[in-house]
Amino acid sequence: MFVERLLNQGNAPLLEQMLRFTEARQKLLTDDVANASTPGYQMKDIDTAKFQAMLAKRVEERDVAAPGTVGFSDISAEIENPHDSILFHDRNNRSMEELMSDNAKTGLLHNMLVEILRKQYGAMEMALKERVT
Repeated sequence: MFVERLLNQGNAPLLEQMLRFTEARQKLLTDDVANASTPGYQMKDIDTAKFQAMLAKRVEERDVAAPGTVGFSDISAEIENPHDSILFHDRNNRSMEELMSDNAKTGLLHNMLVEILRKQYGAMEMALKERVT
């Protein structure tokens, strides 16, 4: 009970949800790159802005609610077919430059989230072991 409440009060649940998002988006971007030359393939992506807006709304709800009552595990993003790329003659809307850029950004965000979460868990571990560095 104590450890569960300790883990759910900070930013760890938010960071974990963001990690799930970056993992799902990375898979979609990888599929898009793999199918770049497939005729008729429509790119798939998750709208980052919508997902971040949902998380921001949930953070606001959490700030006014009792500690530990608002979680992030039920937030999910919908897979969309972006239409802002050029539609080629084979009905494929690929943009390799955009895909590779999004892939790199998502990878960097994922690595940053892992590092922040690792440091938070390390700080909690030190506090529980009553060690100071």
